[in-house]
Amino acid sequence: MEALAFLAPFIPFFAMLPPALAAMWIANRWFKSREGRTGMDAELGALREELAALRQSQAELQERLDFTERMLSQVREARRDLPRASAEK
Repeated sequence: MEALAFLAPFIPFFAMLPPALAAMWIANRWFKSREGRTGMDAELGALREELAALRQSQAELQERLDFTERMLSQVREARRDLPRASAEK
């Protein structure tokens, strides 16, 4: 009985240990999830920037292709208008 009398003042402390440990575990999980989200947000932002750069590059390439097609059609038109050499000579 003397041992129980010695532990009696600590009973409230022992009773609070499981909820305190659970709260610390929950807080740890919450902080880890927020940390992961920050990393994902940064990665998502980088991917959006890369996508914007790729779209810009694709638009520039499309403009160059259109220009090249126009130039080739002008060359074909000019060749069509030239007189042809006679094969009979």
